[in-house]
Amino acid sequence: MVKRKEIVIYALMILIIGMFLLHKYLGIELGGAGNSVGKSLAYYDFYPVVTNPNGKIELDKEKLNEAIVNLSQSKVIDERASGELIRLIEENAASFLINSENNERVRLLKNKAYHPENDNEQLLTTLKEIVHGIGQTLSKTPIEIVLHDTRNPLKSVIAIENPVTGRKLYDRSTNFAVELIKKFARNEVRNGSIVSYPITLDDGRLIKASTIPIYDDGELIAFICINIDTSRVNRGDVYELNKTIDSLVKISRKSNYSDIKELIKPVSKEKSYVSLGRLYYELEKNLLIIKENNGFLACAYINVETCNKTGEACAIVSGVDDYEDMMRSRVIAVSDNAKILGVKVGDTGADALEKLK
Repeated sequence: MVKRKEIVIYALMILIIGMFLLHKYLGIELGGAGNSVGKSLAYYDFYPVVTNPNGKIELDKEKLNEAIVNLSQSKVIDERASGELIRLIEENAASFLINSENNERVRLLKNKAYHPENDNEQLLTTLKEIVHGIGQTLSKTPIEIVLHDTRNPLKSVIAIENPVTGRKLYDRSTNFAVELIKKFARNEVRNGSIVSYPITLDDGRLIKASTIPIYDDGELIAFICINIDTSRVNRGDVYELNKTIDSLVKISRKSNYSDIKELIKPVSKEKSYVSLGRLYYELEKNLLIIKENNGFLACAYINVETCNKTGEACAIVSGVDDYEDMMRSRVIAVSDNAKILGVKVGDTGADALEKLK
């Protein structure tokens, strides 16, 4: 029998392998030297995205105007950097930061270098769908999946699932992310992905983080970040560990393939009871079973008469959707052998499990 904590390990392995394959696919199909004309705006010292004294990301007026002057006066206009600069100004309504003497220079750069029709929106839409799909597969787990638009760190988060870090849609990048953008622009990061680095949140939680860069035509356009709240998979916290595992193995009852009814039959034709060979079940109906050393806790899909016939100690609760509900729900029926162990009607599911240990 697979131990519950091992399920977490296997799930994380699948996630990591899936993201690795995604990165490799995108790298092969979309990466390479690329055909972009010029360098990323983040390559230059006048990159205008800075961290203010409060630790927030913002556009710096001085650097913004320095970028306008330098890019417009270059003998050969850096189309890539200029286009990224115009994007930052327009998407963040930052024209008020432009010095009056630079308005004509901005118009020149926009006319010569800004090509919104060549934006990477189709790829970003695909990436959003990938993040959503992975996030929904891991729904209610402490595994956050975030898609960052590296072209605009001031509205960086364009997709997020299972938030554990407090981030929200269109939140700004962190200072760490901005520094990464600069390092990738200057080819200072080796081996592409940055895997398994620690982040400590304000509340003290330790996050295991990984960042995967996404390129299009040699241009960094996004990061996919995986953030795991390690406090939720702590071996010492059985309750949180069980909640995480329950979320990982939960099967949605809403599906386009709802006509497929009999992948697993809850009761076989040969037997009048369900085998308890597995630790946990959640099928199309709310069949939930948690096994302890001397018995099990189950939802009302299993009846006490069945348990009495098999000689098993069981406690039955009803109206539950997941592990957390099961712990809170009251026992509505108890088999004879469970009564011997002290389980009684009215106990919470958590109390019943303690008595069945």
